[in-house]
Amino acid sequence: MRTTVLVVVSMLALPPALVAQVPQVPRGNAVNPDVERANRHYALGWGLIRSEDWAGAVKEFQQVIDIDPKFALAYYSLGRAEMGLRHFPKAIEAYTKCRELYAASGGESVTSQLNGTRRLDDQIREQEMALQQAQQTSGPKSQNQSSQLYLRELQGKINQLKQARDRNQNLVVDTAVPFFVPMALGAAYFRSGRFEDAEREYKAAIEANSASGETHNNLAVLYMTTGRLEEAASEVRLAEKTGFKVNPQFKQDLEAKRKGKL
Repeated sequence: MRTTVLVVVSMLALPPALVAQVPQVPRGNAVNPDVERANRHYALGWGLIRSEDWAGAVKEFQQVIDIDPKFALAYYSLGRAEMGLRHFPKAIEAYTKCRELYAASGGESVTSQLNGTRRLDDQIREQEMALQQAQQTSGPKSQNQSSQLYLRELQGKINQLKQARDRNQNLVVDTAVPFFVPMALGAAYFRSGRFEDAEREYKAAIEANSASGETHNNLAVLYMTTGRLEEAASEVRLAEKTGFKVNPQFKQDLEAKRKGKL
């Protein structure tokens, strides 16, 4: 019997779109100096990730969090840097905090209209950083499926925030946790050997966006790892149905296991 070659679950769990750039501010809109500082550290953090300076990136994203503890994408980015260091428990902690912030913003009601509008402006600028960088660094044809899904979710988030700001009456932002957060958290749990937790998060990501082929692929790897071969094959089919390219070696190994050849 030969050793099965498993496809490696993406440590990235994160499209290139998250590399940040400080956005241009429309005329007449004053920038919160704390938000501007946070944005600059966020951009520096992603510059360090590109050079694989994971420890340096951790420091920059922690600076962002120290300035703005409600900056959800900073925790998400911190989790990415911790994954690069293979500090999986710390990555889990960061991703979990990111999820909590997204969930909290979904039911957050701002009693002061002025303060609420300012906070929404800050959140819009934070979200626009990632979107602007994605549009400038890669064209539509070069973006992978995860990047395209991320862009759509991010643009939807920006639109919701702007609608809430422009209503000028009830500043409640009704948003769900985006699929890429539990997908990343699932990868961190998988790397930690916490397969039940990983399965729960992958399923949450699929529930949030069933078109995420990467999540179906990662769930297939988990099922194969835990001996659930038919479920793994089903997830492979679902991944490919979305247009995601599944690792051919993984498919061969899975098929061999199903036929009892491994």
